[in-house]
Amino acid sequence: LAFLEWHKVPTIIVAILGALGFLSTLAILVIFWRHFQTPMVRSAGGPMCFLMLTPLLVAYTLLPMYVGPPTVSTCLCRQTFFTFCFTICIACITVRSVQIVCVFKLARRFPRAYAYWVRYHGPYVFVAFMTALKVGIVAGSLLVTSASPTAHADPNDPKTMILSCNPNYHKGILFNTSLDLLLSVVGFSFAYTGKGLPTNYNEAKFITFCMTFYFTSSISLCTFMTVYKGVLVTIVD
Repeated sequence: LAFLEWHKVPTIIVAILGALGFLSTLAILVIFWRHFQTPMVRSAGGPMCFLMLTPLLVAYTLLPMYVGPPTVSTCLCRQTFFTFCFTICIACITVRSVQIVCVFKLARRFPRAYAYWVRYHGPYVFVAFMTALKVGIVAGSLLVTSASPTAHADPNDPKTMILSCNPNYHKGILFNTSLDLLLSVVGFSFAYTGKGLPTNYNEAKFITFCMTFYFTSSISLCTFMTVYKGVLVTIVD
């Protein structure tokens, strides 16, 4: 049986990258916490920053779930908790890009609507709604694709059996990331609209870049999963 093992070079590389990502995200979180009352952190989103960074930390801690022989519990973590983390983070980025444009444009045209948005904590309501919607999507995905691990022959080496979560795992990934892809497109659209804002609000440019990168990488992952069935799929995932 073939599966991702800790002593393999690709696994070690991914583990190192994951550790660096975790430590850098944790450092940013600590810096924001220590300087929470400063205008710079407040203008960057304030509490929304913590809601954005914390799920990323959780996502990094789930990396060991991809190593070793897959079980029902590890497959569930891959298809549920890991994707929830990205949905919360991307929902925060999307609503942030909407706010950047609203401050300069929509707030002047629809001041009452924007006042309601601020008064009733619109950003957090939006993130909560997207998370609840993702719960429904993941539940539907689990009904279509089982989380039980199965073994299938390696197309390049019929003597090798690849142990993976399920033979239709790539369909589940595509279904689970559909909402995230939609949010990335919305976030990109609003951020691109605000690309002409003053230099002090160059956040829109970074959101445009990051949403483009996420959309491209997600589509590439789903495409790779449809044409390749080997252990390398788990590394790319």
